Amino acid sequence: MLPPYLVNELNKANVSLQSLEAIFQHVSFLDVKNQTQLICPGQICDQIYFVMSGSFVCRYIDEDLEIEKTINFFMDDFHPFMSCVDSFFSGEKTRCELRAIAHSTVLTLNKHKLESLIDTDSNLFRFYHSVVTTALQEENDFKLKIISYTSEQLYQYLISTFPIIIQRVPSRFIAEFMGISPEWLSKLKHKYRD
Repeated sequence: MLPPYLVNELNKANVSLQSLEAIFQHVSFLDVKNQTQLICPGQICDQIYFVMSGSFVCRYIDEDLEIEKTINFFMDDFHPFMSCVDSFFSGEKTRCELRAIAHSTVLTLNKHKLESLIDTDSNLFRFYHSVVTTALQEENDFKLKIISYTSEQLYQYLISTFPIIIQRVPSRFIAEFMGISPEWLSKLKHKYRD
């Protein structure tokens, strides 16, 4: 069964049953254990993923500069479309990882297979364009918040707008995303719990 988000997007684009059948000839379902890297830095990410169940973080990793930073969250009911954007569009090796933070199931589809399908189906192209545009807008919005908000403003934004992140993502990744220590995050959580 497809997640409601995906069904809604497919319906909005009027994707035909025939097109869906063509897509499903090329998709795979993967079970991913907690803390498993779905994509590792240095790989070329030519897959798109839809989170069917579970949760992931996207982390930027630069071993030379010793940087590890969470830059996005993906869950079955929050940002369910994921890939490593730096690699997916350029075809270059990624500097990111997609890491499961819970036992998860993903639907995966190769970029080149999808591109060959959307070249001949305008409704499928409309679906793909809508999903990709939404995902990029969401990612860009997160980056703007990271750059412009103080840690306190960013935490308030997360708890008021996306409480699911606070509820389902381990504190270490939230602190990494916010650019603060886990101890400082613990103080913020305590402050806003009262």
